[in-house]
This record gives sequence, C-alpha cells and structure tokens, in this order.
Amino acid sequence: MREKLDNLYWAWEMNVADRLEGMYCKWKYDFMEKFVKDEEGDSNMVAVIVLIVIVIAVGTVFKRELETAVTDVMQRFTDLIKK
Repeated sequence: MREKLDNLYWAWEMNVADRLEGMYCKWKYDFMEKFVKDEEGDSNMVAVIVLIVIVIAVGTVFKRELETAVTDVMQRFTDLIKK
C-alpha cells in the first residue's frame, strides 16, 4: 500500500511539474514576444540616456569652473557659520 501511494504521489508531482514548466515556458515566450515587439517607452529611454550624456559632457567641460564655484560657496558658508 505504501509503495502504491508513493508511486501515485510521484506521478502527481511529475504531472504538476510538467504543467508548471509548460505554463512557465508559455509565459516566458509571451513576455519575450511583447518585449521584442512592443516599443512603448523606448523613445523616453533614449531621451533620458541622451540627457545623461549631455550632463556628463557639460560637467567634464566645465569641471574647473564648477569646482571653483562649489569651493567658493562652501567657503562663504563656513565663514557665515563662524561669525
């Protein structure tokens, strides 16, 4: 009797595993199809990347001026606190 129950349990478990695997494969396939074909938001992502590149470029070009400005502001702030 115990062996028969074990066999039934393993058969049930394998059936459930097969079904879950099938559902997962279908979900994965559907997700990848939507991901590849759906282009919503792609232009926004490109715009954000372009803005980040522009900010980095401006920061690189004006590095000395930005350092001087920040140092000046911090010096004035510490002088104000010491008074």
